[in-house]
Amino acid sequence: MIDSIISRSLRIIAATTQVIVAIVLLSSETNAQGLKSTPPRYDNPSHSREPAEVLKSIDDLMHERLDRENLKFGSNLTPELIRLEANYVRTDAPTGEVVLHEASFNLQPRYMSFSPQGRRQTDTSKSSAQSVMYFSGSARTPLSLPLVSNLSNVLSGEDASYIVYIGVLPLPRTSASSSKDSLRFYCILERAIESNRSDADPVRFERYAKEFSVKIGDPIRLRLENTPPDRQAYIVRLDDNQTLNFFEDFARHFKEDIILNGERLNFSLGKATVSPRSSRLSIPYTIAYPSHIKLDLLSVVDPAHPLTLVDSVVPPADYLAEHDMKVFQNGTYRYHLLITEIGSGKTIFDETKNVDKSQALLVGSAVPIAGSDTLEVGGKKVNAMKMLKELSSAYQMERTRTERLDATLQQVKGEKEELKKIVEANTESTISGIRVRAGLGFGHITGTSVFVGVESAMPALTLDLSFGVLYSSSVPYLSYEQPSNFSQIFQSPKSLGLQIGWAPISLFGGVVSPVVRLGYYGIYSAVTANTPTGIHSAAIISPEIGITSTPGGIGSDFGFDVTFGPAFGLGINKPAEFGVSAKFYFRF
Repeated sequence: MIDSIISRSLRIIAATTQVIVAIVLLSSETNAQGLKSTPPRYDNPSHSREPAEVLKSIDDLMHERLDRENLKFGSNLTPELIRLEANYVRTDAPTGEVVLHEASFNLQPRYMSFSPQGRRQTDTSKSSAQSVMYFSGSARTPLSLPLVSNLSNVLSGEDASYIVYIGVLPLPRTSASSSKDSLRFYCILERAIESNRSDADPVRFERYAKEFSVKIGDPIRLRLENTPPDRQAYIVRLDDNQTLNFFEDFARHFKEDIILNGERLNFSLGKATVSPRSSRLSIPYTIAYPSHIKLDLLSVVDPAHPLTLVDSVVPPADYLAEHDMKVFQNGTYRYHLLITEIGSGKTIFDETKNVDKSQALLVGSAVPIAGSDTLEVGGKKVNAMKMLKELSSAYQMERTRTERLDATLQQVKGEKEELKKIVEANTESTISGIRVRAGLGFGHITGTSVFVGVESAMPALTLDLSFGVLYSSSVPYLSYEQPSNFSQIFQSPKSLGLQIGWAPISLFGGVVSPVVRLGYYGIYSAVTANTPTGIHSAAIISPEIGITSTPGGIGSDFGFDVTFGPAFGLGINKPAEFGVSAKFYFRF
């Protein structure tokens, strides 16, 4: 009897929890570590030993980040009120072009504010003029995998779900750093795994933060970091005791991106609609900052007597004005939105649009095709009409999300093609990575010179040919007569040189590189009545070291060099002379 009860219990447990998802931290610091947190200056400390750190929610982290802004700028903060959409995309790792799973984040706007007593408040509606908006949501996709080294079977994704949580805080602007064309975002990203066979809560195993600036209107592509933390690995344990290394097996096969689209709220009047069934008029409009609005419905036949729908002072947000049009005749109507500044009455926005009202065609005399309006499912009655309405509503929501995601992907694909064309154009304009350059030089041996040369694409090697005038009071080794004024500059000694340079490493993305250069020069001066004897031509060899800089980074057109070194006269019994050289050039 006892064996039968134990056997039945084991079968029930195996059926209801076919996949048990557990996160095992393989390190000596597992219990003290908590959630992964990188970088530490934006989120919790990466090696926090405070148990409370693990319990912090996304809302808590948003409040902490806002507290730092308040301590830094005080009352000079101006909240950013925006409209935001987010989509999750998982692609194949080798190419990144095959979309495997995608989902939309159901972002919910929330507002943070401070009460007069200094207490923090969080609400779903804007409670004050200084309320700061932020968003939170999640995206769920199947935890599916092909056959990998640690699994004997393919993971179909029906047993477990992979969840990404996101919190997005548009950082407030300050009066000193106000920008009309850019936004600053602070994002919290969390990942979790949940069993689909049990009611257990999702297991959250990683959290990190990102902070960045973006131009308004440009889509933001956030790449999820799949680098395993130091001295630990995340393991998913399946029902048959097989283990799946999240970073080695899951993350190695896929690339994950979150695409954000955000824009500031602007004054606008949307397209109105009239429901053909209920005759309900809906007029969408957007308010960018607190102002007085007046929304009127005008008749084409009698425009002198408008019907005022809204006449009040409202805070910034998206609005939808509604009115019952059943008593109105079918036809064309106009609606007018006037927005004025509070106090001064200055007109900010003024626009009028048309809307058509038409009665829907009613089809009656329905003939039932079934004897019952309910379905028997496991002994429970289900309302078929209610099910159809729910399915229709879900279909419309998914259709809207798909259209938005398709538009975003098309825009990203277009930008990718543009970048590809630019790269191909730059590649076609060079031969084996070689670029021509020309510019001006200044130095003890080259004098004031012009030069032309070539360099490799890094650049690692350079070769320049220079010609210059030694217009100075000290020309090495030569006997010459100094010109009396600048107009006689071409009577000065001349320099013709060949320089070979090598930059062994590139620092800061190509902005600065150390350089070693060897120059070979021929310098000569004219024989004058005052200098009949002495040296009038000499061969010079000059090794130099210094730095070369491309301020715009690798691939930009402008650069300059500064070098220092001795100059040795070949066959001349005189000591070496030291000097500093500088070059300024453009690449072609």
